[in-house]
Amino acid sequence: MNFLKRFAFAFLLAFCAAAIQAEFYSSSYFGWNLDLPEGFKLKDADKDGSAFYLEHEFMKVRVAVKIFPAEKYERNDLAMEDVLNKLDADGEIDGFLWNGRQTSIAQYSFKLPGNDTAQEGWGLSADCLLRPARLVVLCYADKDVANDCQQFILSAIDSVCMEKKDFRLPGPVTSYAYNSGETKDVKINIGKKEFFCQIPSQAKESGRFVIDREFSVLTLYAKQKQWKEAWQRYYRLVFREAYSRLDSAAAAINAALKSEALSTNPKAPEIEICKKLLAWVQDFGYQRNQDTSDLNDLTSVLQNQGSDCDSRALLLCVLMEHYGVKTELFVSGIYSHALFGAALPCEGAKITVDGIDYLLCETTAPVAMGLVAKEHSETANWIPVDLP
Repeated sequence: MNFLKRFAFAFLLAFCAAAIQAEFYSSSYFGWNLDLPEGFKLKDADKDGSAFYLEHEFMKVRVAVKIFPAEKYERNDLAMEDVLNKLDADGEIDGFLWNGRQTSIAQYSFKLPGNDTAQEGWGLSADCLLRPARLVVLCYADKDVANDCQQFILSAIDSVCMEKKDFRLPGPVTSYAYNSGETKDVKINIGKKEFFCQIPSQAKESGRFVIDREFSVLTLYAKQKQWKEAWQRYYRLVFREAYSRLDSAAAAINAALKSEALSTNPKAPEIEICKKLLAWVQDFGYQRNQDTSDLNDLTSVLQNQGSDCDSRALLLCVLMEHYGVKTELFVSGIYSHALFGAALPCEGAKITVDGIDYLLCETTAPVAMGLVAKEHSETANWIPVDLP
């Protein structure tokens, strides 16, 4: 059994998210998660629980994961260097801070043992947080298709999460590419209130990087059986990248609206805030780009710089989640539309997901919460996107 085939991890779990199956690979023992593109299948696993190896159903892409005891390597770059040396790989390793933790990323090429098939890909090495161990993830493809698989490979590496809060922070690839700590002031107008917040200076570029990459991955599933799950993952990763970028905006909006909301509805001010935010995005200028992903980055949407139904709904999901309200994005290929859903105790149209009733909100027409066009009222035609 070759070196890569021995990368097989026994603590492999698959679990459900929302109403449609979505595959995660994770270890509750060591504390890591992979939200991989749909279609990876476990091909091999070590009996000692140290590694696993996956191959994709229709892409010539492979994933190998290895857990090393922390004492084996003083740093993550040394773990990555040793793995690449055992593969006799050529490559470059770079270090960076990911969510405050020292992490290593690598781009490499090598040949599979026993044949001349060249491979190219990316890798990540990061500290496990529940046990003293280091995680190494490699994702690679045959050299003749590796360039075409580049976005797919980066998406897989960027899906790594080491703890619960990572599901709402940019992934490691995104953090590596856009790690400037600089911020800029942004003006927000909601109703008659005008105020400022701060967003990362690279937020627009970071958002577009993830949206364009994930859209290129999503298009691969247009005629595949996993198209619904791929659609869910697309929005899930966009939400993940944007959530913390809007921390300051969410806090500033809350400060501007909460006093009046408490005065109007002291028992449930979040309902009044949601009403204000819904009316605010309904008044945005409508814009779609049919040539590429028509989803705009959420920091641009926040500034009313072009949006449509799904980007507005996703923005509301991010903001209301900051206020402790459980939300759900609903998308429909049949209707070519998206709705915002919020777990609020209000009358109106609702869809139940995993026992939670979500009040439906239309973001592109000036209607109240809970009102949905009759032609969009068939709940079976809506796909729920459970957000992390």
